[in-house]
Amino acid sequence: FDVVSTFLYGIMANTDLKATDLKWFVSLLSAFVASIFACITSQPGDMILTETYKSSNGAGFFAVINDIYKTKGGASGFFTGVGARIIHVSSIITSQLVIYDIVKQALGLPATGSH
Repeated sequence: FDVVSTFLYGIMANTDLKATDLKWFVSLLSAFVASIFACITSQPGDMILTETYKSSNGAGFFAVINDIYKTKGGASGFFTGVGARIIHVSSIITSQLVIYDIVKQALGLPATGSH
């Protein structure tokens, strides 16, 4: 979130947006980008966890990974359902990060990435 915010402030420094509008735009866009990144990178772990809970035979960690790899189409099987996850979880994460930035600014701290 911080990295994306800093990058966006660097790009948007010469725009005609007012400072308040820029803070909102950067906060929302960087939160959205960070949430998509978080969803994609955490999907394989969530897939393993889900398959572990679904398994009734008490398969171990590596057995579950092997099963996902063999039955769900190789490495892409670990990303099964990532589209739905992005829609559902990214909205939650985006909201949390925007609220974080609002509270931070309300406490008198600079907007994330603006300093």
